[in-house]
Amino acid sequence: MVKGRPVSWPAACALLHDKAMQHGDKIFCEIDGRRMSYAEADRLSDRVAIHLAALGVTTGTCVGSLMFNCAEQLLGWMGSNRAGAIWAPFNASLTGNDLRYTLQDSGASVLIVDLHNAPRLADLPAEALASLRIFVATPHGGAGGAQACADLCAQHAWTSFDALVAETEQPLPAVELEPGMPGMILYSGGTTGLPKGIVLPHFANVVVGMRYGETIAAQAGDHHYTTLPMFHGSGIQLGVVGPLLNDMTTTIDRRFSASGYWARVRETQATVIDPIGTMMSALVQQPAGPGDRAHQVRITTGVNGQIPPTVPVEFTRRFGIPIVDIYGNTECGCAIATCNLARVEGSVGHPNGWSEIAIMDDNDNRLPAGLVGKIVARPTIPFSFMLGYHNNPAKTAETWRNLWVHTGDLGRLDDDGNLFFVGREAHWIRRRGENISAHEIESIISQYSGVRECIVTGVASPLGEEDVKVWIIPADERPGEEDLARWCIGRMAPFKVPRFFEFVDSFPRSATKQEVERPKLKLRGNENAWDRELHLGRLSGQGSRG
Repeated sequence: MVKGRPVSWPAACALLHDKAMQHGDKIFCEIDGRRMSYAEADRLSDRVAIHLAALGVTTGTCVGSLMFNCAEQLLGWMGSNRAGAIWAPFNASLTGNDLRYTLQDSGASVLIVDLHNAPRLADLPAEALASLRIFVATPHGGAGGAQACADLCAQHAWTSFDALVAETEQPLPAVELEPGMPGMILYSGGTTGLPKGIVLPHFANVVVGMRYGETIAAQAGDHHYTTLPMFHGSGIQLGVVGPLLNDMTTTIDRRFSASGYWARVRETQATVIDPIGTMMSALVQQPAGPGDRAHQVRITTGVNGQIPPTVPVEFTRRFGIPIVDIYGNTECGCAIATCNLARVEGSVGHPNGWSEIAIMDDNDNRLPAGLVGKIVARPTIPFSFMLGYHNNPAKTAETWRNLWVHTGDLGRLDDDGNLFFVGREAHWIRRRGENISAHEIESIISQYSGVRECIVTGVASPLGEEDVKVWIIPADERPGEEDLARWCIGRMAPFKVPRFFEFVDSFPRSATKQEVERPKLKLRGNENAWDRELHLGRLSGQGSRG
């Protein structure tokens, strides 16, 4: 029983089978142009499971993938789990040592790779691939793809993915899945160190499908459109499991295009979308037009904690779509640890009985409502959070300290238990004895009319600790540094006012979620920055020069 509802599916693959029996030839998904019914997805997943079992894949074996969004991601995942294996979809932007480390850490014995990423494997040392059976998937409808795949497989003694979905009279492997068995390893991006493998139990992906239905008030006939990657929890859970559990259809495109986004939304007749974070910012920055509200979308999820607060307001005003803000992380098992059903302004929502959220100090003492501290969480439903980090018991113990998952985020709760995201712990700056939220300063400066986007980081200070620096992508007309600095002085405490201002054309971003890679930004140095203290002097406690 989950919140009074009987649940008979121990895993997402069991959910797919049940829905196939219910809906048959009804279209479930279109992934990178390939359409599949519920029944076809179920049938082909069975074939993958049978062929994997013939290779020795069984309970506890790891099957990995290195692919952008494609139908083979879904079939590989469901088929692997049906064979009892753990599915590990690797970030398709991994290269070199990160890719080599992740492959080895996962212990995968089978790897499914798309034609686009396959050459990256050939660049790795032979010993990194020695224990792998590699299957190559060709793009749907791609001219010449089949021949290119055949040539590559012949060159490296690899096999086409077609072999895994070939007809067979062999029976499904007899595997009894339990809700608490490990079903998936999702690797972190590795921007602050080597990627960490987060092990999710099978049932976590079922629970989040139920949470999805509650969050968007799922309706019969809903159609979800997404471009989120299927090697991230958000893409898997919002784009696949949520629609699957709630009897919907989903369209999953290969990549996000701000200029082509609304055309695809209209083409698919989507009623639910999920442009998170910087995707929403990019859509707002597109030229306005008479077709901005020419769509059938009734709701969107929003992950808006780290974008300017003006963006979601403008998004709803311009496109007429209400936003239900969500907060989550993979360790907490889902993309929806909280959701703002009550529409509390500025909040990322409430756990709504699915988990327990608290705010702690550095010693894991609970803080009262209103005070900022570390966001921690623990499940109220068995097997809905991570089991731990793969091959990393020390990090597991650290993150699960005192029986709470420590998210690495900072926030506060109001008297009703609504969560307000303040920022990442890693994005806080220590300046002259004060702790400063980069997110808070970004939220203020982004309101300046000449600023399109800004990122705040710390830079080494000759006095020790750090000074505050803001990196700015200007709007059409670049503002003057002194005018912007004086504007900041009038709106924030003196110790928060950036010392350094630098205008740039772009920010380094991750290839998948388009998040700003702050460590790379800081490596650019400080030679081109405008120094407020040099031009305006140091500020006193009242905000004047001192």
